[in-house]
Amino acid sequence: MGDLVALVTGGSRGIGRAISRKLAGTGMTVAVNYRSDRAAAAELVEAIVAGGGAASAHRADVRGPEGVGALVRQVEDAYGHIDVLVSNVGEFSLSAVAATSDQLWHDVLESNLGSAFYACKAVLPGMRRRGFGRIVTIGLSPVHQVRGAPNLAPYAIAKTGVVILTKSLAVEEAARGITVNCVSPGLIDNGFLPPEQEEWMRKRVPSGRLGRPEEVADAVEFLVSERAGYISGANLAVSGAWDWEDRPTGHDAEVTGLFPGSAS
Repeated sequence: MGDLVALVTGGSRGIGRAISRKLAGTGMTVAVNYRSDRAAAAELVEAIVAGGGAASAHRADVRGPEGVGALVRQVEDAYGHIDVLVSNVGEFSLSAVAATSDQLWHDVLESNLGSAFYACKAVLPGMRRRGFGRIVTIGLSPVHQVRGAPNLAPYAIAKTGVVILTKSLAVEEAARGITVNCVSPGLIDNGFLPPEQEEWMRKRVPSGRLGRPEEVADAVEFLVSERAGYISGANLAVSGAWDWEDRPTGHDAEVTGLFPGSAS
């Protein structure tokens, strides 16, 4: 896959960082998108290059069509084409509906669903011209049906929308050689969890441990590889069998504060 160019949005930290490193390790040239943490993006690119890979950092806010459009043009100008898109950006929020401000609602939907829509739409013309493309979005377990959970409405709605977008786009682009799939992580240790949050999360995973960003990256790497050429419209859970139904009910106070909001 050495001649392929991959764009990873939110690619400098957490799961995005692991995905960027994984794809670079397969021989792809990786365009690492970041919004504000220039140092983290630069360090990642330096590490990839030092390991014999090819990568570059690209600053852009992908929560709107203008930022995404400029980013895609920049990467295409630099490398000529984008073969793989991993839409990884997604701001987390924990808020009861009654306490969710209009601005928070907008921000969470734009960060998760909006960014995926804008990025997919921006890379499609080039992929269609080449008759090839691999798109992977990042969802949220559980993957099999729409579920509600206390304090999670904006985020769950946005991620459900990402899955629907993925499946719709997969059907629309199948005849053009473009596959579109979703990877839905469960509870993942991003390396920055407070001990009490990590323990709360770990107890709710049937496999007895939190997932690692590298395990999500493994799933993404498979879906963009030649081995997955006949897989499109799939939603792959990387969750250790965790499901929101496994969360004890009636403990909203216990939950609040354990999942601080974050932006990729």
